[in-house]
Amino acid sequence: MTPQVQTQEPRGLVVERTVPFTPTKVDVCGDNYIITGSLGELAKLTQDGKLIEEYSIPFPSSITHSTTLGDFWIGIWVEAEMRLARMSSLNFKNSWENGPSRSELRTSSDPMSLHPRNTVWSHALDSEPTCITDIGDDFCFILRGKGIYRMDKHANEVWRSNLPSTIDGNLRGSETAISISQSDDFLSIWYDNGLVVDISTDTGIEIDRRRLPVSDRIERVFHSENFHLLALSEQGFLIANGEEILQSHKTPGPLFAARYSNGHWEFTGWRFDGTLGNSDLKIHSRKQLGIGFVADKVLTNDGTLSDFSITRS
Repeated sequence: MTPQVQTQEPRGLVVERTVPFTPTKVDVCGDNYIITGSLGELAKLTQDGKLIEEYSIPFPSSITHSTTLGDFWIGIWVEAEMRLARMSSLNFKNSWENGPSRSELRTSSDPMSLHPRNTVWSHALDSEPTCITDIGDDFCFILRGKGIYRMDKHANEVWRSNLPSTIDGNLRGSETAISISQSDDFLSIWYDNGLVVDISTDTGIEIDRRRLPVSDRIERVFHSENFHLLALSEQGFLIANGEEILQSHKTPGPLFAARYSNGHWEFTGWRFDGTLGNSDLKIHSRKQLGIGFVADKVLTNDGTLSDFSITRS
């Protein structure tokens, strides 16, 4: 097991870092966690925040989206400058290793042949993925300008469907599909401008659509069984039930991660933590940026785990 890394703070205070890189996202994988870094790093953590093995960089580019299917983590790497994208699956139970370096990617005579290391499967993509989610044993993702795809865990296509060609009677513009949620018999595609499109889980055919009134661009959407938290691009968030906006709240800055548990929301973001139960909003400040949750702790942008700043009842 890899020891945690200690770093020296400006005033001589030693801080124990959980991951030795700048984290950007936390994925839950069974009883464990997978941490994504800003330069394509990946680390596996136990519930108590211990590194399971050395972190790795399977592919030298940013990881823009990810989801988990049982023991499998599915990630999307995008190298914007070289116009390269990969979607690959890694088995949590296997050791993860470093893949090709950035210089190898730049100097390769055939960069399309390079893929992340130690994958179960890997595919080169010809369009930018904008979101991905798990659907039971399958997963669903959207490619900008291409369509919506459902695949099984072995990357076999179940179905594909076109994106809506018109929105409110106008040709589709610059809006982006940023999240997918699942109900009993349909999927909902959430756009950054408030559009919500329901499609059949079995076929991908459109069922219904509506536009929620939003005053700012939606940056992220977090889902519970019956409610959805819409994090806005500047500050603040909305609570919706899929049909209408139920609540609107301000925050000190952007909200980066949220989860619903025991009848209330917990969230963290730009130097703040917060909870929302019914209409009771509580927000406390924190020194670092909250990136995500690891068990009952918050992983911050400096790679450390800290207590949630609001006392849980």
